[in-house]
Amino acid sequence: MHPLVSIIIPIYNAELFLAETIASTLKQSHQNIELILVDDGSKDDSYAIAKRFKNDKIKVVKQANKGASAARNHGLALAKGEYVQFLDADDFLHPKKIEYQLNTLKNYSDLHLIGGTWQRFIKNQDQLYGEIAPITQQEVQCFDKVEWLIKRPMMIPNTWLVSKKLIDLAGPWDEQISLNDDGEYFYRIIAASAGVVIDRKAATYYRSFNNASLSSRNGRKAMLSWIRSAQSYKKILQVVAGDKGNDSVDEFFYLLSYWCLNEFPDLVEDCKSEMYNPAKTFVLEDKLVFNLSGFLGLSRAKNIRSLISSFKQHKVVKYLIQKIKFAIGKPAY
Repeated sequence: MHPLVSIIIPIYNAELFLAETIASTLKQSHQNIELILVDDGSKDDSYAIAKRFKNDKIKVVKQANKGASAARNHGLALAKGEYVQFLDADDFLHPKKIEYQLNTLKNYSDLHLIGGTWQRFIKNQDQLYGEIAPITQQEVQCFDKVEWLIKRPMMIPNTWLVSKKLIDLAGPWDEQISLNDDGEYFYRIIAASAGVVIDRKAATYYRSFNNASLSSRNGRKAMLSWIRSAQSYKKILQVVAGDKGNDSVDEFFYLLSYWCLNEFPDLVEDCKSEMYNPAKTFVLEDKLVFNLSGFLGLSRAKNIRSLISSFKQHKVVKYLIQKIKFAIGKPAY
């Protein structure tokens, strides 16, 4: 099985990492690939770096700044492969990632979505930290698509290898979404699929703490993007799961309403209006906020968390935290 795989990399101000990322794709053991580099109006030397790699297998194009989703759609319009690998411009693939996934797909159909595992790193792959996700019971495990959509485990776009058939069924990336654009896109891909297959050997490495990364931005526009993605999720889940997915939808909008709390009261109300049961509450991952909210209320608890977070960002405090973490053997991030 040696199908052509199109690797699409959207680029925006990635001059520090781009060459390394491109090199990781060229080291793939599956060599029948084409690389499509789409510069999304970078203001640094990213486009010049990309052009140095241009050859018969590597396309390099530039567009006005329209966002990562538009860049990926541009790449899809140029792609000739039977399968597509999306990759962010600052991340890495395991050298056998694509080979492992194509071999595993021999036991499934091209309407199955195949993913792999991912782990965070800071500067290079020698600085991996945190859990390997997702957790599976077997080396290769197939999940029911409805079960996967309801649980909504955190994945990154680089983990997936997607058949062109699935892409045609799901439609293009939503260019109105700037944050969680990958989540929304893959909700649709999974809904169109015959199931989700995870091959633990097919690893991807995700760079954290890159402040230039699109996913690090926040504010009202970011929250509107999240809400739009959640609205899409709600529609998808209603179609594939019916009422079985209501709690998952409500938990998503409850979390978004918390993120908007104290900053965008109108968006809090928008989130509540999308919930099937607006009175329902859910356990927050932030245990401090969750515990304090029981007697202070959620709004005041969040204010306290914000004060603590601001204090931790002070240069002296940050330095001390890094020293302590190094001393006890934890990554200093």
